[in-house]
Amino acid sequence: MNYRIVARTLGTMFLIIACCMIPSAIVAIYYKDDISLSSFLLVSFIMMVIGIFLKTVPKNNSAIRVREGYLIVVLTWFMVCFFCALPYYISGAIPNFFDALFESTSGVTTTGSSILTDIEALPKAMIFWRGFTHWMGGLGILTMAIAILPALGISGFQMAKAEASNSNLDKTSPKMTDMAKMLYKTYFTLTGLCITLLLLGGMGWLDASAHAFSAIATGGFSSRNLSVGHFNSVYIDTILCIFMVIGSISFPLLYAAFVRKKHKTLLKNEEIRLFAILLLIGSVFTSLNLLSRGVYDSIGDSIRYGFFQTISVMTTTGFSTTDYNLWPSAIIILLLMLVFCGGCSGSTAGGVKVIRILIFFKLLWREFKRKLHPKAIYAIKVKNEIANSDVSITAATYIIFFFILCLAGGIVISFDPGTDLITAFTASFASTTNLGPGFGLVGPYGNYGFFQGWSKALLSFLMIVGKLEIFAVLMLFTPQFWNPDK
Repeated sequence: MNYRIVARTLGTMFLIIACCMIPSAIVAIYYKDDISLSSFLLVSFIMMVIGIFLKTVPKNNSAIRVREGYLIVVLTWFMVCFFCALPYYISGAIPNFFDALFESTSGVTTTGSSILTDIEALPKAMIFWRGFTHWMGGLGILTMAIAILPALGISGFQMAKAEASNSNLDKTSPKMTDMAKMLYKTYFTLTGLCITLLLLGGMGWLDASAHAFSAIATGGFSSRNLSVGHFNSVYIDTILCIFMVIGSISFPLLYAAFVRKKHKTLLKNEEIRLFAILLLIGSVFTSLNLLSRGVYDSIGDSIRYGFFQTISVMTTTGFSTTDYNLWPSAIIILLLMLVFCGGCSGSTAGGVKVIRILIFFKLLWREFKRKLHPKAIYAIKVKNEIANSDVSITAATYIIFFFILCLAGGIVISFDPGTDLITAFTASFASTTNLGPGFGLVGPYGNYGFFQGWSKALLSFLMIVGKLEIFAVLMLFTPQFWNPDK
């Protein structure tokens, strides 16, 4: 293990996150909030000192191998979640450290679950900071680092590979620096467009920024206690639906489609087609069920709330315009299935990703055909290419690990006093999928504040594991990872 390159790279990460606190500090100055301003400046200063110290570690090898890549990714995400919690804690906005850590982790991992009972009572700078942590974590803080590390003599390829474990990155792709810059240009443009459209819908700049950060990052933090339902606007609901869907589509494909004018790439992509079909069928089913059960009296309301909540859940954003805990059980089951699927690979959405669902069912279909014709040879094709057996096995293994992790988390959390089984298991499921709001006591109008400190720590861990897609974190707990001879 090349610990020197790990230390130097983490030093760069510290400096990046320190700079990311500047916008929130500016907001604190605007609102004349000296307490929030001092907390941001203090934490930023501490991170800069640590970053500069780590950058002084002498070089011995500039190559980041697979092991270093995974270690840097995992340590970075844990480090970012910890230090992003300090402004909440130091300022007194969230006086309990476990609560601050939970809120920070939920923000950085774009999960959107919260311990707060009165969001609107927070200082304005902290409301902005909550949304901004979504925006930072949405595309991956590491992508920002990948764009600048080569200039420092450090290759970012292994870091990107470790973070995007299901993507098709390889060294025949454009330079990692160019790819990262391309992704961030797309990300900046979409964020600015979303803010502008929300401002036109009557939102103030703080509300528009917070909701745009959450929508494009598929996070779910709102600046209002009633989430998007506070605005009661069809226009705002529609704009957020559009950007939640956009945030759930592969950003490289979005760039190719709208910047390079290769629009057919979206239509030809098998994963995006399946994502769109599942989203449309789920939204229509939910709307019809709401209408037939008399939950809403008009077709318009059934479509409005049915489509918004289905999109919010499947994209793992977690915005709410109503309390879907009160909806028929058939809809609840459907929503659980959709959030399990999640968004597309290369997007900011959580879940197991549609591509794995696609591969898994193709694998099942192949095995079914083999039973009928044992001597025949069937290939699994994904995106018009034959997928090797390793890809299929990895997808199936990931899904199995995902269920085991959610089940284990739910069992442990069920020991928290006053927690029923539905709340425990959906809290574990919502954290691992990065959905945020679950069902039961952690529903759209509930929160996670009643959990004990150890439960919040476990849920925070599940959020990070879910964001890094399980394998990157679990790999660090294997003896082979630390064995230099393996």
